[in-house]
Amino acid sequence: MEEQGKLNNSLRDAFEETRAGNHKRAIEIYDELLSKNPDDSDALVNKSITLMNSKRYSESLLCLSEILYESPHGFDKMLIEASCLFSLGRDAEAQDLYTKISKALPLNKDTIVQIGSKCLEQGFFRTSVEIFSKLEDKAYRFEKNYLLGLSYKGLGELTNAIRAFGRALRAKPDFYQLYPIAASTCFQNNMHEEGDKLMNILKEEHFGFFQNVAGIVSSYRVVDSIASEDT
Repeated sequence: MEEQGKLNNSLRDAFEETRAGNHKRAIEIYDELLSKNPDDSDALVNKSITLMNSKRYSESLLCLSEILYESPHGFDKMLIEASCLFSLGRDAEAQDLYTKISKALPLNKDTIVQIGSKCLEQGFFRTSVEIFSKLEDKAYRFEKNYLLGLSYKGLGELTNAIRAFGRALRAKPDFYQLYPIAASTCFQNNMHEEGDKLMNILKEEHFGFFQNVAGIVSSYRVVDSIASEDT
């Protein structure tokens, strides 16, 4: 019990060093723990995260190689590994791993949003569509369609994006931050009347925010108009 308490304290110390940005010291603590127990999966996972945060991606992958996919930390391993592969420019391998993760995903909202958002952030839009589609529609209608809309927009599938944004706004009409995103997507898709309706709603309900974004959103209409004239 006493020995386990010391291990827990060391892990806590390393975590606090990481939070404080002292990655070098945190790695030293993890190495001390691993010198005593090379199979300590908690230390291996946390060390790999610290290495990744230090942009030492190859070393992080090497550390992860000591963890089995079948272990309790197998899911963490895949997630960290995918992020490192992406950072190393190995996009195809990273996307393939995210696809494998999505197929093994538990039906848990937080996990789905976490993995899907990572794919969205890294530009794996088709994979993020597949992942966000797993969200249960009735319970998470807004989150599902908002994130699907962003994914479809990233793919350039603007009609699908507009439909998803519409479902999201019907589920949560007071989420005013979505109106300019949906409106600009409409303008990009030459659906100017629909875009104007969205901006008029925003103007009536949140005039201050409307003033902040109106110029940016209207620029999409100008670009489309110029493009139409050129053709």
